Amino acid sequence: MYTKEESKATKVQFWDGFKRYSKGKGRKMTSWVLRGTQIKEVQLKFDLNERGAFVILQIDSKLDSKRHSVFERFEKYKPVIQDSCGSDLKWEKDYFIKGFKEVGMIYFHLAGASIYNKEEWNDYYEFLFSKMSILEEAFLEVKDVVS
Repeated sequence: MYTKEESKATKVQFWDGFKRYSKGKGRKMTSWVLRGTQIKEVQLKFDLNERGAFVILQIDSKLDSKRHSVFERFEKYKPVIQDSCGSDLKWEKDYFIKGFKEVGMIYFHLAGASIYNKEEWNDYYEFLFSKMSILEEAFLEVKDVVS
């Protein structure tokens, strides 16, 4: 078991390593679209938690009707997005973030990934980098018609 401080230090070390990995691949962390989607309810995110590694297009609004509306606009272009991203892209209109809230998620998931498994970090970095590159490209293809 890890202390709170050890856990925090491991997370900082992992994400600093990912920043270096991305830079080595020619991509600064500030060059990803992430929060700069220009659609208020939409963010692109990286996550590594107890459920695995995730690359996410997250749709979030205080109003369920607004969140569902934005999600449905993306669903209209699902064939285009799937063509870019492949069949392992998951779609969940109502995804519950444990202890937090419900969001819409279009995402890639690497099950079994653990931030504490340092021997696998390069594999996680590759997953996060490659899948975000694909998801971001698909998002940019449909952004103007879903916004």
